[in-house]
Amino acid sequence: MKATIFDGSPAGDPAGERIAEALGERLAARGYESERVVVRDKRIADCSGCFGCWLKTPGVCLFDDDNRELSAKFVTSDLAVLLTPVVFGAYSPELKRMLDHFIANISPFFTKIDGESHHRKRYERYPDLLVIGWSDKPDGAEAAIFRRLAWRNSINFYSERRAWEVVGRGDDDAALSAQLDAVMLRIDRAEEAGEQLPEFATTALDAAPKKALLLIGSPRQAKSSSASLGGYLLERLEAKGVATETVYIHRAMRSGEKLRAMCDAIDRADLTILAFPLYIDSLAAPVLSAMREIARHRAGKAPHGGLVAVANCGFIESHHNENALGTCAAFAEASGLRWLGGISIGGGEGLVQQKKLSELGGPATPYKKSLDRVAEALAAGSPVPDEARAQLAKPFVPGWIYRMIGGMRWKREGRQNGVRRELGARVY
Repeated sequence: MKATIFDGSPAGDPAGERIAEALGERLAARGYESERVVVRDKRIADCSGCFGCWLKTPGVCLFDDDNRELSAKFVTSDLAVLLTPVVFGAYSPELKRMLDHFIANISPFFTKIDGESHHRKRYERYPDLLVIGWSDKPDGAEAAIFRRLAWRNSINFYSERRAWEVVGRGDDDAALSAQLDAVMLRIDRAEEAGEQLPEFATTALDAAPKKALLLIGSPRQAKSSSASLGGYLLERLEAKGVATETVYIHRAMRSGEKLRAMCDAIDRADLTILAFPLYIDSLAAPVLSAMREIARHRAGKAPHGGLVAVANCGFIESHHNENALGTCAAFAEASGLRWLGGISIGGGEGLVQQKKLSELGGPATPYKKSLDRVAEALAAGSPVPDEARAQLAKPFVPGWIYRMIGGMRWKREGRQNGVRRELGARVY
């Protein structure tokens, strides 16, 4: 049997190598031949969100870099092991950059699992999944978010046998060995579900904000659903006299100068709005990288400003965004930003259709009204109102209609690209 250990540790963090070595001994005892892949050493572009791996070169990313090799290793393994430090309840950006490309390994077409939308299998079988993170607080809120993320990933990766654990960064060899022995036993039982997400209380600002910053976390930047939804909030805040600024995270992460300018903009803002699409049950790698750099920048500084997050996903059920919003709340706490709440929207691209939300009517109308109430609250320095958040979380069409129309779209675009018959290709 073949096990691939994907080590997502950043440079200077020896925990991945230490855990991989200890795991390798246990895997060998179980009959696995294991290989450790240090992901940070691989050449991997950021996922562009183009869906080319579904609609132009089915099953293969358009970027011809090491992501193709890693996808092949994942699909052909009997066991995939993900090793990573816990970063605000999510994976490290180094590991997430690889995982963002793994949508190539599933089908664009929808199915239902336990009553909720997911993508169909591309391959007949997928590897079992073992996810191990390390943290200074293995029993804290971020660890709970992480364990739930691993569970959600195991559903989308179709892993029949699965287990996860968060170990202490400073655990001695005896403690680490005990935890690894325990998690290896749990994978045999195939853990059923992750724990509930922790509650993050919202807190009002001390005064009405004078400056608001919109951070757009989509690689599509100005043409994205994130820009449409976040931009609508910004327009409403401007109408109430709040000065506004917009920064595109993917652009800001291209140079040290642009990164510093983004951090300075957050320092100046009384209110930061982070709008982003869901990527593999979490935030895209560049957004996680930005979060990590912002938290480092603000370390030791006096707390200032607040954060609200606007998440949208490709599934019609908005609850798929919950883990990502938990990560945003943990990031706010670590960065000295007051948590003003999260907004979760399902089927964002189907709702917005690459247009400005202010120009849309029909199904978008109740969303605009709810965002109007959110903007009114934020302009007063108050958190996102519960009623507005609940309204925004409701699907704009029944799930079966959304899945049917989505399937029709994939077939139509596949036909236009001349790959209709290859949409289910099993490349690896």
